[in-house]
Amino acid sequence: MNRRKIKRVTQNPKSYGDEKPQFPTVTIRPNGVNKIHNVKQNIQKRTFNRTQTGPLLEPVKSPINFLRSEFANINKDICFVVGGGPSLNGFDFSLLNGFDTIAINKAVEYIPNPTYFITTDYSYFTKASLPIDEIKLKTQKSYFVANMSHDYMKLKRGQIVDTRRNFVYEDLYKYDGVIQSYNKDKFSSTINEFSHGENSGHCGIQLALLLGYKKIYLLGFDLNNTGQSHFHQSYRDRDQKSFKQRVGGYGETLLKSLAQYTGSQKIINLSGQSILTSSPHIKTESFNDIIKDKLTLQIKVNPNDNSTLNNLMVVGYYTVNTPYEEEAQNLIRSLNKLGINHNVIGVKTLGNWQANTRFKAGFMLDMLVKWPKHRLLYVDVDAVVHKMPDLFKNYKCDIAVRWQDFRWRKNECLSGTIYMENNERTKRICQLWRDINVKEGNESNRMEQWNLDTVINQMKKEDPNFTYKNLPPEYTMIFDSMRGMYPNISPVIEHFQASRRFKKDVNKK
Repeated sequence: MNRRKIKRVTQNPKSYGDEKPQFPTVTIRPNGVNKIHNVKQNIQKRTFNRTQTGPLLEPVKSPINFLRSEFANINKDICFVVGGGPSLNGFDFSLLNGFDTIAINKAVEYIPNPTYFITTDYSYFTKASLPIDEIKLKTQKSYFVANMSHDYMKLKRGQIVDTRRNFVYEDLYKYDGVIQSYNKDKFSSTINEFSHGENSGHCGIQLALLLGYKKIYLLGFDLNNTGQSHFHQSYRDRDQKSFKQRVGGYGETLLKSLAQYTGSQKIINLSGQSILTSSPHIKTESFNDIIKDKLTLQIKVNPNDNSTLNNLMVVGYYTVNTPYEEEAQNLIRSLNKLGINHNVIGVKTLGNWQANTRFKAGFMLDMLVKWPKHRLLYVDVDAVVHKMPDLFKNYKCDIAVRWQDFRWRKNECLSGTIYMENNERTKRICQLWRDINVKEGNESNRMEQWNLDTVINQMKKEDPNFTYKNLPPEYTMIFDSMRGMYPNISPVIEHFQASRRFKKDVNKK
């Protein structure tokens, strides 16, 4: 036998269920000596560098935050659970500002400041334009419900796995919480028996019940298989077709859960196009009718109670179609993350940066009228709120700003952060401030904050009951100049002064 004509065979065995070849390797030679390479004894003798410069062969998976303890009762009256039904065509989602909301799937992209996001559809992110990382920034909490009632859904090594395809739900660690649900069609009072209904909308209702909301209003829960599938019409044709095939089952499951529900919390349907209108187990009302009664829906606020931040409203504005629009989103994300009440709106540019800043006085007057039960905290939109502004608990004064000494100007009045009580004195301040700005005109070189300083000094003289305070530096921290002046202070509100970058561009528009 000619040995040279026979190929050498090297077998790389698979072990531990891993598809990748692992040691040891075995070499078989005809009429020769079989050899085992990389045996355990040799491996133990190997030495490794302390510093690894190359990438890991397999990325280290972050642990998933599986929720097992009960939600703390938030003790609030109102919550809107917002689905995707076509009854929301043309709906003004800004009407939901000021109310707690639970966004179902793509509704999170339309609600300005959703409180919660929930889904049980892992494939949602192949259909959506907003990744979970962005959703986390936009909402206070994000939840994924793993439907474990199917035999093929398993928990392996801390990961949710669909064993039909050996598919691992890899991104679940990004959610604030993941709920393992084995219960299909009966709303539960415990998180261990969380009811999934095989549908994200069903999960949203179950979440609202567990959080303890007294009235749970359903928007966009149409559950019909005729016409368009969703109000946004942005899913793929095959996804819409699949939904229409299954929506009947979703509706039957929800009706069954409602029929079995015996709790005291109220679940109210707000869609006249919904199959829920035929159920004796749920009341249907009109959104337009209930939104008119502000006292019924608004979060209960005691305007005289400053012991908490419940009656504090952060307000601000940005000019649309300018770079400030993106800056505002950073501010809104930080407020959403902390769960702070806010009303940040877009306005048309007035022609130049100076005019846009002088708009602040009239804007604040409008906000005082719009939010009569709230104290106001104005924040420039090119800022970020890093921490809860706890200073304003038990805070008592008519107005507070920061007066700061710089090397180029002493006792500078900074209007990037302004605290205001909601009373007649602060309304007068805004009126006087606005009148000075208007009188000077938008071509004036004077800064609007200098005029605010003038008005505050005027109020000191004319009203002996007028009170004011100087804000601590951490509440109006300019990212570079003041950071250097106060290196040991951690900012609560940090200002990035985008005008240095955008003023010329805004003036061109």
